[in-house]
Amino acid sequence: MSKSAEIELTHLKMSIRYLIGLLEEGSLVPRYDEATRREIGVVLQHLLHKVEGLPDGVPDNLVQGTAVRALVEAAADHDEAAQQEQADFLERQMCEAEAWASIHGHQLEPWEQVAGSVMEYQTSCEMCGGFIYVSHNSNYNLLLETCERIKQE
Repeated sequence: MSKSAEIELTHLKMSIRYLIGLLEEGSLVPRYDEATRREIGVVLQHLLHKVEGLPDGVPDNLVQGTAVRALVEAAADHDEAAQQEQADFLERQMCEAEAWASIHGHQLEPWEQVAGSVMEYQTSCEMCGGFIYVSHNSNYNLLLETCERIKQE
């Protein structure tokens, strides 16, 4: 690699890292929402990492494939983070529902996963038969304000 090519590569890496920082900070691109800026930054970070590992003389189509892999990996990272956020939210929903039920005198049965779903659970009160449904984006509490035993033994 000639000296000018090395300098060009150094400048390119520096400018991409600076661009990543600007995207994360957001003041120069306010029309992009935060999630979009973050995703673009992650793609660029993956791309830098992948390009640094390429051997000399790699054909252009493989370099382009590296760009595609960087985008796919960044998307997978985003999906994994989103799923973890949903799982955390679901867990909070369940804990809050359990606390509310306990405060109001209900005794909940163990949570059951709703058939055919991944992040949907339901339970009912052992005493009154009232029902609670929670998912990663909603909940339905059909318990009475005060537990009244109506379930037949």
